[in-house]
Amino acid sequence: MINVSFLSGTRADYGKIKPYIEYLLEKTDVRIHLFLTGMQVQSKYGSTHKEIEQQFGSSCHIVYDMDMKEADTATETAHIVKSYSDHLQSDEIDFVFIHGDRSEAMAGALSAVLNNIPVCQIEAGDLSGSIDDSLRHAISKLSHRFFVADERAKLLLMQMGEDENSIFIVGNSSLANIPTKKKTNMSPSLSEAYGILIYHPTTTLKPDVIHNEINAIMKALEKDSRSYVVIMPNNDLNHEVIMDVYNAYQDNPKFVFFKSMPFSVFQRLLSGADVLIGNSSCGVKEAPYLGTSVIDIGVRQQNRYEHLNLPSFKHLDDLADLSKELSELLLSPKQISHTKYRKQFFDALDGIFTDDFWKPALQKKFIFR
Repeated sequence: MINVSFLSGTRADYGKIKPYIEYLLEKTDVRIHLFLTGMQVQSKYGSTHKEIEQQFGSSCHIVYDMDMKEADTATETAHIVKSYSDHLQSDEIDFVFIHGDRSEAMAGALSAVLNNIPVCQIEAGDLSGSIDDSLRHAISKLSHRFFVADERAKLLLMQMGEDENSIFIVGNSSLANIPTKKKTNMSPSLSEAYGILIYHPTTTLKPDVIHNEINAIMKALEKDSRSYVVIMPNNDLNHEVIMDVYNAYQDNPKFVFFKSMPFSVFQRLLSGADVLIGNSSCGVKEAPYLGTSVIDIGVRQQNRYEHLNLPSFKHLDDLADLSKELSELLLSPKQISHTKYRKQFFDALDGIFTDDFWKPALQKKFIFR
């Protein structure tokens, strides 16, 4: 039996890998291990590993990196390289899946290749901004298989010298998650019309720029007629700057703050919102397709939103226009069928996981074009 390991360090990457795990459990006989590290195992960020326990505790082997301590990103990355390598060796892992562009994924890919274990990168070939692009493409050079969202991502990987036969276009996996039907009372102060704010630190910006952006956002939202659900930022450099601004609004009934929430609950919340504001990738990758209007702010997603040409998606560099955009917000019809998209996603995976998929050549070649 093939031992497969998925690494997850955040609530965001879990939403991306979850449908792959569900497919492999349903359609194959591989043994799946889930290695949880980073924000997943820290109470400060909502102890999100508990959601995963409920969903996969009986069907997967879950490994907890409970020695994980919050530190600077370089120190955290070094820790994960060691702890993940220990897991790979002790559980005799044959194949590794990692997602995206974060430092946890870099640590996982590095651990795997130094143990001669092949790596599949989920959502490879993407573009965004900040340091994310550098990490994502560096991870690609450590990886042997690639799941990509579209032809654009495939072409980028081929430009980087990757083998076309190792690249699989499968779409956006997070849209294949089925939201829970259970209604969740987020707060008595949450009105029927509400928005969501998710603002993460952009690691290449100075703290005062981050402070000025989030401060201007909160002042504009305070004047808006809607209530707002605020999801706390991830643990990237300077997240404390954002938290300091949020602390001044904790007693304001217009805002409901959450460390985190189950991914399926978040999808249901996002589907019902008038607008998503901030700089999260879900403003480009999920919200527009769910029919939720988006106001993207700053440079964090600068290479992602350029190809979007939707009337319900706005990008702002000048926050003086935020109140005007909120007052003129164009609401879009709710449109996606998760059940239909899930079937399409599973259909795209059919036929990929052959014996050849699990046994790529560990010696990579650069293909000149």
